[in-house]
Amino acid sequence: MDGNHSGNERYKARLFAKGFTQKEGVDYFETFFPVAKMVSVKVLLAMVAIKGWFLSQLDVNNAFLHGDLDEEVYMALPQGFHSQGEVVCKLNKSLYGLKQAYRQWFAKFSGTLLQLGFTQSKADYSLFTRRQGDVFMMLLVYVDDVLIACNDKAEIDRFKVLLDDRFKLKDLSDLKYFLGLEVARSAKGIALCQRKYTLEVLNDAGMLGCKPAKTPMEQSIKLSQLEGEELKDPITKTEG
Repeated sequence: MDGNHSGNERYKARLFAKGFTQKEGVDYFETFFPVAKMVSVKVLLAMVAIKGWFLSQLDVNNAFLHGDLDEEVYMALPQGFHSQGEVVCKLNKSLYGLKQAYRQWFAKFSGTLLQLGFTQSKADYSLFTRRQGDVFMMLLVYVDDVLIACNDKAEIDRFKVLLDDRFKLKDLSDLKYFLGLEVARSAKGIALCQRKYTLEVLNDAGMLGCKPAKTPMEQSIKLSQLEGEELKDPITKTEG
């Protein structure tokens, strides 16, 4: 549930299941799910730039809650829920924290796309394409973030309404930031930058205040072709 706070800030409360208590083979089986490859993102952006297609980004609200559970999973009642005796609840839908939550959400979303006439790529299972007459649409999925590329703006708008009826969406409009890539589009093409991502990595590592260097090597180091220990050739196979 969401609660409004002063100004534009909001506090959020979300119910999680203790996935670490789940037992493999009992409470969950398969957990693997595909996510968009960086090379697929770059290919899609290249196609958009070359063809002059329209590009949009969506975010699915409470994505994991849409997943259907194949296993029988029980959960203790949340703290503060008053009841008489020992009571547990049986989960009919996926919940945040479950081992299979990611997989079940992707199965639900990809199944919906296939029903809508999309074809799933064999090279990248998170990539979906659909051609209807002269209209061609590409979708790239990374968990709950979705990129849409299409040569028809009106078709993108219709598709957003269709998806919103099945999953509540947050329309992020034109693509600005995705998987660490800052995207800026102009009449000349698409420019990519990772400055924001780099600063976040440096901040997490506690190195934001460090001085930049062209190379991580010591400035005063001297390399010699004749001195020093010779490195072994990794290609040469050792005998025995």
